[in-house]
Amino acid sequence: MRFPPGSRADGPEGGREFDRIELDLARDRHARAAMEAYADSCAAELPWLSEALRLSRFGAAGRLSQCSSTVLRVFVTAQSHAALQPDYAHAAWEHVRSQLTALLADSPPAAGEAAAAGSNEGKFDYHERLT
Repeated sequence: MRFPPGSRADGPEGGREFDRIELDLARDRHARAAMEAYADSCAAELPWLSEALRLSRFGAAGRLSQCSSTVLRVFVTAQSHAALQPDYAHAAWEHVRSQLTALLADSPPAAGEAAAAGSNEGKFDYHERLT
């Protein structure tokens, strides 16, 4: 493992394993994403800790997720598995992907993603026939 020069980890003992890691939640967006992942991971066993992390001033992001790349990676994996099924509906999955991407970006879907006439006022109706 390599560390930047001058960091506390740089030096003769720099290659040792870490028992503790300190995260800078105020300035590092990756640290906030790590805290969100930790809150998700510990929710079943330590619900009080998960809740405390989410309610902290750094946990309340006002966004769907602090780590959109992880959300999209999991979605793509799910879509890949679904594509192997005989009832896979590519258009439906792509619609969900565009909506999810817009939510993660905290913006409305692009004009090209506007709903077609009769599709429930912009909401995708899974009972519509995809042709």
